[in-house]
Amino acid sequence: MEDVRKEIEKVNMSFVENIRKSDVSKLARLYTKDTKLMPPNHATVTGREATKEYWKSAFGMGVKDAILTTDELTVSGDLANERGSYTMKIKPEGQDEIEDKGKYVVIWKKTEDGWKLHWDIFNSDIAPSE
Repeated sequence: MEDVRKEIEKVNMSFVENIRKSDVSKLARLYTKDTKLMPPNHATVTGREATKEYWKSAFGMGVKDAILTTDELTVSGDLANERGSYTMKIKPEGQDEIEDKGKYVVIWKKTEDGWKLHWDIFNSDIAPSE
């Protein structure tokens, strides 16, 4: 279990690094080929290529940084379940920076290339402005 935790922490560090660099190609490779990304206020994004396009769009809207904190991790065979919290910094062009805080659940899948995000869902703790 501890080895899996370390591997997933390493992938999460890479995830954050790729957010900070706006590197959609490297970010997308952290997901399985048949991934399901379930962002807030958006239909489910299916597949690595569509996930790449989602993050490209997010960077275009000003996503600049993310901090991930794992609160719980369980492992069963080639799947792991992670529950955690995030802080995301967004700086839309010509606007003040926004800090979004929320929670996430990731179902990880062990592949021949290591642990990958398989199902990724996140949502904000901040109520939408009216």
